[in-house]
Amino acid sequence: MTDSKKPESEAQQGLDRRHFLKLSALGLGAAAIPAALTTACGGASDSVSSSATKASGIPSSSAWKFAVLGDSQWLATDDGKNPNTSAVGLYQQMNATFIAEGVKFVVQVGDLADKASGTSTEAGYSTTGTVCEDTRGLFAQALYNAGIGFFPCRGNHDSSAATATEFIAIFPQTQTGVMNDATVFNTVNSNYAGSGGYAADQSTQPAPSRSNTSTFTLGSNFSSIGAPSDNLLGLSYGFDYSNARLVFIDQFATADGNGPDGNTYSIDTTAGLQQTWISSTLSSRTDGTHAFVFSHKGLITQQHVDVLFGECPADADFAAAANTTNGTAAKTIVGSPSLNAFIRSMADNDARIYFCGHDHIHNRSIVKTTDSGTAAQVTHILTQSVSSKFYTPNENNAYGNGNVTPCTSNDAYFCGGKRQTQLSQEVYTVGFYIVTVDGANVTVDYYSAPAYPSYDSSTENKITTTPTLNWTKRESSGYSLNGQQFVLANGADLSSVADTGPSGTKMSILDGSAYNPNSDQSGRTFYCDVNTGWYTKTSTTDGDILMLWGLQGVLGSEQTGTYVLSMSYNTYSSSLALATTDSDGNWVKAADATFSGSATAVTGAWNSSYGVGTYGIDTSSKTVWAVLDYAGTFAVVKGL
Repeated sequence: MTDSKKPESEAQQGLDRRHFLKLSALGLGAAAIPAALTTACGGASDSVSSSATKASGIPSSSAWKFAVLGDSQWLATDDGKNPNTSAVGLYQQMNATFIAEGVKFVVQVGDLADKASGTSTEAGYSTTGTVCEDTRGLFAQALYNAGIGFFPCRGNHDSSAATATEFIAIFPQTQTGVMNDATVFNTVNSNYAGSGGYAADQSTQPAPSRSNTSTFTLGSNFSSIGAPSDNLLGLSYGFDYSNARLVFIDQFATADGNGPDGNTYSIDTTAGLQQTWISSTLSSRTDGTHAFVFSHKGLITQQHVDVLFGECPADADFAAAANTTNGTAAKTIVGSPSLNAFIRSMADNDARIYFCGHDHIHNRSIVKTTDSGTAAQVTHILTQSVSSKFYTPNENNAYGNGNVTPCTSNDAYFCGGKRQTQLSQEVYTVGFYIVTVDGANVTVDYYSAPAYPSYDSSTENKITTTPTLNWTKRESSGYSLNGQQFVLANGADLSSVADTGPSGTKMSILDGSAYNPNSDQSGRTFYCDVNTGWYTKTSTTDGDILMLWGLQGVLGSEQTGTYVLSMSYNTYSSSLALATTDSDGNWVKAADATFSGSATAVTGAWNSSYGVGTYGIDTSSKTVWAVLDYAGTFAVVKGL
């Protein structure tokens, strides 16, 4: 390929005038382009015209969304908007977005408030753990008022036995799916009104009203852990919504002080003791449905060492050597012998994504088994936080030295670099995730806003006042139950990417290289997680419809490296072309939507002299092809 142009770096990347005009003409500009970028475009005479052939069924009428957010701690003195150590002023801004997006429910992966497990004066007034937890429950009301559900789990800041009791009381939906209970609202509102936080914040963060006075139920087939101990009922739980099963794992202190086996509770063993229930809950769902798993701690994380199954992600207890650089003494760190079985259980039951929090960092990766059994892996999404505190990767492992210099990764130190393959990372922002489930296809969109924290030697990186958050989409990833996954190193040949749709349509990448050239703060180069998925052909397409994720290599950009996409057709027509969808749901020529090229039709097969935007029909192989620099939705369409 003679055109080997790669996307610009994140720091350099803007939106050139021609591409902005092109997107606008295709119906992509208004929704997809930040307003700040349009001011540089000036007047316009360029235009692109395409016929409007509706891409019916994409997304399908059965598509639905849910949101995921991480830790919502407020550690600084209450600034009038974040009472009782809960980051109300931050997640209230998210609530507005969730309502506008039409999500069905919101999942939060723990740490609902910073001091939910004990008495605190950190807010600038006296408050209790119960009031802190209740404050988070109260300010979910904006969601309930809009008919949106809220499904949380506990984190290490909600970890006490008292909080276990309070959590079950204020979130009855974890056992029944019933939201917006009047008794719960009156309880949490009364506790909030009686706290120092309400007196301090009554003008700037008053208690919400219950404008929707009806309960509503989301989910079905609720399950939790029973005999021999019922102490995790409503804490570890699972349920079905539409074509997905969601499973939540709690590893924290129970009200009776026992583990799920009835013996004395231990944070290092309680998750492993739930494996039979986890596997049964995943395997008993309807064939062809999705499964998502949530907990607070990760399987392997970036700042903290402790994980869901132990004090570190190693297969067995780990003998950490003394570190004279930061004064760390030699010690034995409890390992995670149950971790491999958990990953294998998820993989065996086609549960593709594990969501967690705890680190206040966005990090997407592939996490793998490291024992001698059959190899297995899952996608691991460590969620960005909704917090005033921001961690730095690798500052907490045995070689760490505070926030001065990030150091070796937990994977390298504890697992010999065998457990984790990095895909993307972002630090020092506030963020959330929108998950779209559409038949066999799942897309995860990550949004964030910069927070600009300052480093404080006593509390690390933090913000002390509530900013106005301006969200931008940072990346889209996804998978399909009817597609394929290709995890490729930067620069790897993309010609291995090939798949066949449900009606026999074939796709392949004829040429190009995986492009994800950046590295995380440990120096680990990112990989590309390329996934294919399919919709069945419609009346407007000649064959099945392809979904293609994972070729983008720079956060905040939809541009990919240059590659050549080919798809087979059934019935020849001289007007056949590879097509993509615009924001209005119309099929347009895929070549028209490129970032760096102009649509140029040629006759015959692709050859390496063709640049971005070139497209054609290869009648010898019964395929259409195009040279592209973005991923998305594609099909063969006639008459464009």
